[in-house]
Amino acid sequence: MTDKQTQNKRSNHKENGDFAKGNNLGNRWKKGESGNPNGRRNAYTDLIKEYSFTKINEKERRTIVVSKLFQLAERGDLRAIQFIIERLEGKALERQERTTKSEPIQVMVIDDQLDSK
Repeated sequence: MTDKQTQNKRSNHKENGDFAKGNNLGNRWKKGESGNPNGRRNAYTDLIKEYSFTKINEKERRTIVVSKLFQLAERGDLRAIQFIIERLEGKALERQERTTKSEPIQVMVIDDQLDSK
């Protein structure tokens, strides 16, 4: 290919190969339009949700599961208690203390006097 042919095919690019401002080639969607309007589908999530709304003896499965979770917590199951608390209150934040002081670090000096005894 000649340089002129390359320039014609790449007129929508900058010299470094990036797309030039206002590039319309390769854009299938208009500005503000989503390329994936339905979002990512997750088959397992859909199946679990569908299954959880089915009824057994007039109770939905999800009600039965939550009831079992609370029974475990009432018996003292710490994992069940923690799960419930995290769902209600959110996970506890881990805090880290940071300082912005710019003081020099002090280094301890140990005398060699102990070795001379």
